[in-house]
Amino acid sequence: MHEFLEAFRFIAHNGAIAGEPGLPTLTHLALETLKVAAIGLGISIAIAVPLGVWLGHLHRGSFAAINLGNIGRALPSLAVLAIGDAFLGLGLTVVELALVVLAVPPIVAADVVPDLKTPSEFRAIVNAHFRLDPPAGLAPITGVVNGTIEWLFTFADRLSITISAADRLLDVPREMLAQKLWHEVATVAGLPKALPPWQIVRERRATFAATPGENAKRPAATTAWSNLWLAGDWTMTGLPATIEGAIRSGNRAADLVGRSGLDRS
Repeated sequence: MHEFLEAFRFIAHNGAIAGEPGLPTLTHLALETLKVAAIGLGISIAIAVPLGVWLGHLHRGSFAAINLGNIGRALPSLAVLAIGDAFLGLGLTVVELALVVLAVPPIVAADVVPDLKTPSEFRAIVNAHFRLDPPAGLAPITGVVNGTIEWLFTFADRLSITISAADRLLDVPREMLAQKLWHEVATVAGLPKALPPWQIVRERRATFAATPGENAKRPAATTAWSNLWLAGDWTMTGLPATIEGAIRSGNRAADLVGRSGLDRS
């Protein structure tokens, strides 16, 4: 612990590297790195959030947005820097350009990591939200059997439902789908059948297909490279494509990274 604290004191109070008074301090370099990362993140959020809200409101354009993101994410950072240097010169603008391009949602890891086998078949999830005051005494979470809806969630200002493996519902007209789902919600919750204000969210590639064949394609956290590890609910976690699986994979990858550092020391 003493050495750990001393390292931070060295970074904080280091005036200059011994013998090289002209070089920037470690504190200055750390702040510059944070500044570059913050600018790239800010620009990415400024672009992605309004665009995502707009496309979500229109309920169209997801195919183009996802594939444009995939193209951008497939570009190696060094390639972006090299192209930018040829036209703009190497500087903060080009570095931020590379960070913004690489900050879009990632594509399937198989397109980035050579020879990596991953699940390639996916299933949709449909969520519906109905704005109203829920009835008193309704459970926070209700599981539904032999219905279209699978889970009913109670919030202060709405009722929400989730349906997994919902590919069959992707092309159902929105109004028709809302009516059908609300009829089931009203039956479970003991509410009138009149449709309240609603919103439908359809995720076409929400999870990988839970089949033996696709499960066999899930990779381990380790790779052929000693400095690259994988995390995600699509990796071999021992669980389906769930939040719990994603957390387990993150913990596993972090543990491997930590062990790698200990081994090198």
